[in-house]
Amino acid sequence: MGRVKVGFAGVGFMGQVAHLRNYARIPDCEVIAIAEPRRELGREVARKYGVDKVYTNHRELAEDPDIDAVIASQPHLMNGFIALPLLKAGKHVFIEKPMAGSLVEAEEMAQAASDAGVKLMIGFMKRYDRGVNLAKQRLDATYKTRDLGETQLVNAWCMGGDWLRNVERPIMTEETVPPQPNFVPRNPEWMSPPQQATFNTYMNIFAHNVNLVRYLFPEKLTVRGALLREGLLNQSTILESGGVLVNLYGVSVQSEWWLEKTEIYFERGWVRVNTPAPMAEQDAAQVEVYNGQTRTTEILNGEPYWAFRAQAEHFIACIKNDMTPCSNGEDCLEDMRLMEEVFRKAQWV
Repeated sequence: MGRVKVGFAGVGFMGQVAHLRNYARIPDCEVIAIAEPRRELGREVARKYGVDKVYTNHRELAEDPDIDAVIASQPHLMNGFIALPLLKAGKHVFIEKPMAGSLVEAEEMAQAASDAGVKLMIGFMKRYDRGVNLAKQRLDATYKTRDLGETQLVNAWCMGGDWLRNVERPIMTEETVPPQPNFVPRNPEWMSPPQQATFNTYMNIFAHNVNLVRYLFPEKLTVRGALLREGLLNQSTILESGGVLVNLYGVSVQSEWWLEKTEIYFERGWVRVNTPAPMAEQDAAQVEVYNGQTRTTEILNGEPYWAFRAQAEHFIACIKNDMTPCSNGEDCLEDMRLMEEVFRKAQWV
């Protein structure tokens, strides 16, 4: 297979800054089309990146026989609406996290990818961070050798902060996004409208943390309970696996730093992963390991290899080499299942 020919469904802020600029740098990738309902924005972005084809909607990408894969950077409630026709048309598809508005919608997307024999990858970019994967190596070895004893507790928390840092500014216009014909958001029907709104906020932030816990602590998780505040980014969730408690919690804090950490505690030590601001291009997660006697901190900062870039390279490599993406649709169904279960068992405060 030669260069993977890619189209973009949406080139707004994240579409440009986190995705398009990275795919444009990959030697095995060629961006050949943009679909953007804001016509002026689409033309300006295409001009900057030398893209010849400019469409106004994702269905035109689905009908283009030259396109192998589509990067759809959209709000998560649009993921199924955009991805399903693309998958059914035989296009490999990358979408942003969380996977969908509901588990039912996510299952339809995973099935469509399977039926068409194409890749569906979800943008959990923290899985492609060099520091996170260093931590995973340390943890996988520890689980195997048990040199720190049995796993006792997992903590995962996100308080937010400055997630943009000094990111490159994108092209923007004064245009508004026109309504999409036939688009209907698909949140769980059993939730009330206020709960659906809170669910969307919860997923938009904490889907990353649920997914990262599953990556670093790959055991089957069961939701035991949760405390939520309606409409607010303020929550505490308790999960469990084989007697190991997993605490997931967070609030929204105004801060010049990004505040997020995943901690795995053993009988005789711990591994802590301090993940960087998402848009901090030259930062990687910091990994602290304590073995009961010495504590070491491994910092990979200063070596510019952004998680978003590594994620893009992984998607293209999976297409060229027929590999299953690390954050693939089938795997990420578990995130959706867990997050819906959190809301089924939640107490509201």
